[in-house]
Amino acid sequence: MSATVISVGDDPDLLALRHAILKRAGYQVFTASDPKTASQQIATAPCDILLLCYSIRIPDRQNIAKQFRDRCPDGRIIAITDQPQIRPPIDADTFLYGLEGPKMLLHTVHEQVQARSLSRFKGAS
Repeated sequence: MSATVISVGDDPDLLALRHAILKRAGYQVFTASDPKTASQQIATAPCDILLLCYSIRIPDRQNIAKQFRDRCPDGRIIAITDQPQIRPPIDADTFLYGLEGPKMLLHTVHEQVQARSLSRFKGAS
């Protein structure tokens, strides 16, 4: 079974590009370009990974992350930034420097899907 990715950002072209890359790799992908749509997706879609672009306003981003954590405690949040980071932002499990390209996007999502599976396995034992 493939994992589900909810991709949130305010640039429709980048959302479409991420959607195409992830879908081609076998992921089920939902996109949202505004907080209301993101909340709807989180409330209804299976939740494995939240891909959260940090171009979203801080209060909206924090609300989206909190809603995801509340509904999907085992889910993983990947912050996409346009600034190199030393460590993940406080409301994310990891980050992706947006300029690193499709291979790094796929690598990071795959890595977080594996981390989610591992944490669910540990929780079941």
